[in-house]
Amino acid sequence: MKQLAVICVVFCLLSLYAQKLLAYDEFDEAYAPNNVSLHFQDLSFQIKGRMRLGLHDLEGSGGPGYDSPTDTQTIGTRSPFVELDSFDLAFRLQWMRMLALNSSVEFLTSGARLSNIYFAYSANLHDKLHHKAELGYLQPIFATHRYTARYPLIASVNWKNAEYHAAYKLKYQINNENAISLALAASMQRPLKSEPLHSSPTYKGSFSILAYGNARAFSGNSVAATALLRFESHGLALEGFGFIGKLSTHQGLDILIADFPHYRLSPKHNPDAKSGLAYLAGGRIYFEKHGFHFLAEAIFNRTGQLKHFGYYAQAGLELSRKSTWFHSMMFLLRYEQLLLLDSSRPLNSSYAMRSPEQSNAISWDYSIATLAIHAKILREFLTIRLEYAMIFERNDVPALAQRNLDVDNNELLVQLEAIF
Repeated sequence: MKQLAVICVVFCLLSLYAQKLLAYDEFDEAYAPNNVSLHFQDLSFQIKGRMRLGLHDLEGSGGPGYDSPTDTQTIGTRSPFVELDSFDLAFRLQWMRMLALNSSVEFLTSGARLSNIYFAYSANLHDKLHHKAELGYLQPIFATHRYTARYPLIASVNWKNAEYHAAYKLKYQINNENAISLALAASMQRPLKSEPLHSSPTYKGSFSILAYGNARAFSGNSVAATALLRFESHGLALEGFGFIGKLSTHQGLDILIADFPHYRLSPKHNPDAKSGLAYLAGGRIYFEKHGFHFLAEAIFNRTGQLKHFGYYAQAGLELSRKSTWFHSMMFLLRYEQLLLLDSSRPLNSSYAMRSPEQSNAISWDYSIATLAIHAKILREFLTIRLEYAMIFERNDVPALAQRNLDVDNNELLVQLEAIF
């Protein structure tokens, strides 16, 4: 508690101008303009909101005679359904442009949760030197805007869920078109969890991937470190980032053993181990200009004895016009893969880390091609999204004569989004 108090005091003393954020926030002004605000002397208060209503349809016929208790548990009903994907309220509080306290709350029909809450500051140290800082609960500093309702697989694994961190960023503006920045963060290690493969927040099923979950207290929790280096030039941005931490036996190694049926057979598995290694290294390239968008990202991570590699590349074109109605339309295509390395290598004469059984789907390799069309019906206030994800699985083990099992689980999402 003493260390936390010291950090809070330092952040308050350094805070000069609370403006743009260090880590990605879906309610930053770049994505959700300020429309409702109150001002009193040196205090300003803003309220933002977003509602997402989605039609979800998994591949294949649903209903009686098609769905079975097994299908419902493993993939969710194949009958089309409409649900509230989320309703979010965001609150922005600033004092004398010196210190900001930002937060957002997500509401579902099944409950509510705090998405983020954090202090932020931003200040000029020199004409060309700028720094920012954050303290609180939000996504990692290498999170970014995904452009689609569905998260890319490596985003779901590595940076979708929030952490507690203290972060600092230093940016040098070389000239009007070129800049370089370095960001560092100290965070609490996040617990492991199985993240749903499909986009519905209600029908999660058992098709899932191994991911870092939202931060929370657990036995054996420890501090982790993250770094990000970014270079910007003429609409192009390059990023390299890395993370290192330690898995505890609780909410770490125990999750690996529970979720991967054959994890104990790994040659380097130590049943007496009290901790495990966790790290990642990744890179990203952006380009955005004249309505054209390109984003590619690749991440290698190690979680205990498991090594994952994933990447995605997406390209989009936004056509816009000066009009209140049907303001713009974006067409976007994304291809991605998530691979569990060496998962088909036999661990003994009978088993490998992966297998074609659906109960072991967390060990499969996935490839997804997503086609998305987004139309802004009423300026930035009302948007409709049409997204179709073609999902391909790789789960064979040739050395053990286990053939690949294909699953019909492509997903259509039609989503209406209202922002205020």
